[in-house]
Amino acid sequence: MPRALLVFEPPDGGVAEHVLQLATRLSGEDVQVRVAGPAESVIYPALERAGVPFERLPFGRSLRPGPYGRATARLRALARSGDYDLLHVHSSKAGGVARIAAIGSGLPVVYTPHCFPFIGPQSRGRRLVTAAAERALAKLTTAIVCVSDDERRQALALRTAPAARLHVIHNGSPPCETADEPDSELARWAADGPVAACVTVLRRQKGVDVFLRAAPRILDAVPGARLAVVGDGPEGPALRAQSAELDLGERVRFFDFRAPAARQLGQVDVFVLASRWEAFPISVLEAMACGVPQVATDVGGTGEAVQEGVTGTLCAPEDPEALAAAVIGLLEAPERRAEMADASRARHAERFGVDRMVAATAALYRSLAL
Repeated sequence: MPRALLVFEPPDGGVAEHVLQLATRLSGEDVQVRVAGPAESVIYPALERAGVPFERLPFGRSLRPGPYGRATARLRALARSGDYDLLHVHSSKAGGVARIAAIGSGLPVVYTPHCFPFIGPQSRGRRLVTAAAERALAKLTTAIVCVSDDERRQALALRTAPAARLHVIHNGSPPCETADEPDSELARWAADGPVAACVTVLRRQKGVDVFLRAAPRILDAVPGARLAVVGDGPEGPALRAQSAELDLGERVRFFDFRAPAARQLGQVDVFVLASRWEAFPISVLEAMACGVPQVATDVGGTGEAVQEGVTGTLCAPEDPEALAAAVIGLLEAPERRAEMADASRARHAERFGVDRMVAATAALYRSLAL
């Protein structure tokens, strides 16, 4: 039975959800798991309920040397404890710290970047620096898991690691958990008209500000429509201020996220993800599982999930006009939405279930821990 230490950062969003799904399901693949992550995380209560041991590390949003030095020292001790057969690190910050900490331990190291730091809008200089850092750290890495074909292509283009070391395991998500109590506040508000919603962590990457810029056109074209932003995160105050400046009124509302996503997705007619960059967003998969047609920007591996005209619509990033047109097209076509809902559920069940992702990850572990 392989014994794996899963190390992650940041505390919320898709990375944390991915780690939660692995940590709570790998025992079914005869893998023993312990988790180490930031001081606070949205997944810790669920790990505790599932009986998965976890440890809090002093990771944070900044790269202050003190906390990260302590985290490195603790991870070095864990790697040398003899309690693990491999280390699986998630996200670039945790990936850098944990791979350095594992030097000399003899442990195989698996790294899932969940979007390499050289992906996304940034200066040429920063892109070159982060790509060089990833190439250097790849020498300390036994296997790199890319969560989409697009992410692997970008890694190869920048010579991040040899092709044989780059493995594609698409993200997965559980079936739609409709038995959970729905978000009653959202349900009451959504009862008066069709709803398009962003259900995402509120960070700049996710482009919720672009959705708000598209909102006036959507509301003018579909008088009965309502638009929701469901999530929490550092951009929350700025997004609420933007909504007030646009004078969007009560037809645009913000709601806190309450896991699982099905609690909110069950009240939504069109799921919107206006990301500026992505690797392979789990939120799109959750919408597919719940039969909610998707409008998403065609960035990263998103198009590997969303089928244009079948499960949803893809559009360019940073284009509120194109986003508005796509949302309007679905809000005005209930029969088309119903067809897309069926196609979404079928595609999720066939390609993007969480059990497939967990089984593929466990198989990789076994190949490395022999």
